[in-house]
Amino acid sequence: MYGYMIITVSIGEFRQNISDYLARAQAGHRIILKDEKKGEEVAEIVGKKKFDPVAFRAMLDRVAGVFTVKNHPQWATKAKIEKWLRESRKRDERNFDVRP
Repeated sequence: MYGYMIITVSIGEFRQNISDYLARAQAGHRIILKDEKKGEEVAEIVGKKKFDPVAFRAMLDRVAGVFTVKNHPQWATKAKIEKWLRESRKRDERNFDVRP
């Protein structure tokens, strides 16, 4: 999000200028609400993301071909994927009940 800002504002200041801060969030800025008395951040407001089909298509074009059978032979078939997944899960099994 180049060019966008993180804006920290007190709850009182936000309340007095709510429409301005909501417009900034809609424009892409992050608004952090801070409780001045407690000195802590209590909420974050971000604008709702909008689906951009042109940007989505451009992203698909950029990443097309990144994962291929040539550079990931373990993903060539459904059976190979299942085998790879089982083996990787076995390697990563952890027992969180064991304490050092």
